[in-house]
Amino acid sequence: MNKFALAYREQQQLFIYEKTYFTGTLLKVGGLSTLMARFAVQFFWSPLIAMGITVMLLALSAYLLWASIRRDRRDWLSLLTGMIPACLIGASLSDNSLHFDYLTSVILVEAALVIYNKIIRTKRILWGVLMTIIIYITAGPAAICFAVSAAVIELSKGSRLRWFSAAYPITALACGYVSYLTAGSATLACALTPAFHYNLDESAPLLHWLGWLAIPVATAAALIRNKKLFAPVALILFAGAMTFSIMVSQKADKNPSITSYEYEYYTANERWDELTESCRHHVWSPGTANYLNLAHAYKGTLTDNLFRYDNRGVSSLFFMPEEKSVDVRVAHIMYAMGNMAAAQNVSFNAMRSTEGFCPAMLKMNAKVELMRGTYDVADKYLSILEKSLHYRKWAKKYRQFLWNDQAVDNDRELSTGRKDMEVSDGFAMLGNPIDELMKVIDANPDDKKAMDYALSFLLLSKDIARLKDFTDRYWGSGALTVLPEYAQEALIFYSEYSRNFENVDPVSLEWCLAHGVAQNTIQHFEAFQKASLKSRGAAPSGYKETYWNYLLYTQL
Repeated sequence: MNKFALAYREQQQLFIYEKTYFTGTLLKVGGLSTLMARFAVQFFWSPLIAMGITVMLLALSAYLLWASIRRDRRDWLSLLTGMIPACLIGASLSDNSLHFDYLTSVILVEAALVIYNKIIRTKRILWGVLMTIIIYITAGPAAICFAVSAAVIELSKGSRLRWFSAAYPITALACGYVSYLTAGSATLACALTPAFHYNLDESAPLLHWLGWLAIPVATAAALIRNKKLFAPVALILFAGAMTFSIMVSQKADKNPSITSYEYEYYTANERWDELTESCRHHVWSPGTANYLNLAHAYKGTLTDNLFRYDNRGVSSLFFMPEEKSVDVRVAHIMYAMGNMAAAQNVSFNAMRSTEGFCPAMLKMNAKVELMRGTYDVADKYLSILEKSLHYRKWAKKYRQFLWNDQAVDNDRELSTGRKDMEVSDGFAMLGNPIDELMKVIDANPDDKKAMDYALSFLLLSKDIARLKDFTDRYWGSGALTVLPEYAQEALIFYSEYSRNFENVDPVSLEWCLAHGVAQNTIQHFEAFQKASLKSRGAAPSGYKETYWNYLLYTQL
């Protein structure tokens, strides 16, 4: 299990303390296990708490299975077999497409097995059928695991009625078919397999079958009467499950999606220093670069660190997948760049998942509506957040801005966003990011994050001619009163270039000095030119973190 993969589950749902939410969830197939899972996941806002709760639930799962299959309290070998499903389920939970009710449904099944064993033998068959139906309603198709395990227990007893226990799995399959026919389950596979707990538009890997299969297998193994035979069987099964779980968990930790869960956790909680450190220790990719530059933008150090990392092209600032899928990362970046219309468009589409509301996107939509002055809509978002446990305090804090333009204008974040929308206020990004950024800066040149992103786009795209025009237009106003060092290096290079080509309007050194270029930058450039001549076409040493090295020697 990965603690950030668990914590990301909290961003896929919002547990709402409301009667209609409770009843609406309970009335669905598997409703009780779903409600239990969502109740637990609401506390996953901390990765350590998420890991702790999950480990406790897995331990409870192991104990319940042991309680249902042990001969007596000193039967510790049965505990090993009881732990097998818990090990396999723990490995499965690193897959965020698998819903957390996969675990809670198994706990309900194992609790039912404990109760089943306490029923008088002559009444077990009738109660077994009834319990199978109840478990299907409350835990979904995991009831099949109960049905098979209970049948195995009954067959081992040697009673005259043992063959009637075949009614259990038949009943479970019938419940699944009825669920499919009545639209309680989307597909027949969902009604009868672990696909019930998996995202509907994806195929559930066979790995997730093992947690289910392990329950009847562990039950059957524990019923071996020969202790000499049972001991090696229990040890082999337990060792195999542990080894397999460790291998799966290690493989999952190398999955790129795991790092994105970590990045999103730090971003949603505005922990920019931790996000910066995390990005620096993972494999470089456009997604990693996007989050790292986002962190620096919020820290006010974006343009100071742009070429201290392997940034290549504008995709390092903003990478849009080819399929243009809904991505919370895009919403965060658009919001930081001041493009509130695009941020709201993406965050609105990313706000809902199969498990409920995404809290971070709900918060973003509420803030954008406050900026826009559409207080009725903002009120609806805040009302939803107020019905949660963790976000109640945040929602009450932002209620002070409802129908209070003065309060919005006095708040730094909200007033900045409101000014960003003054020139063009829509509900989507109509042009490319740099063109939209120019509109934001026209509306609000005081927005430092937008200004830094604009400069970074121009620098990374090697568009130094447009950078010169941009500086000429905005220098000395708003957030551009100090020219970043990399922009200084770009302008002094452009000055040299323009004075050596007839088809380019020359830019003098005096112009550069009047627009924020420092004298020592000019001297540094002269030293770079001499070093470049000596290196004979190769990148000169000692200038790796300069804009000149990026401009001349980095291929996009």
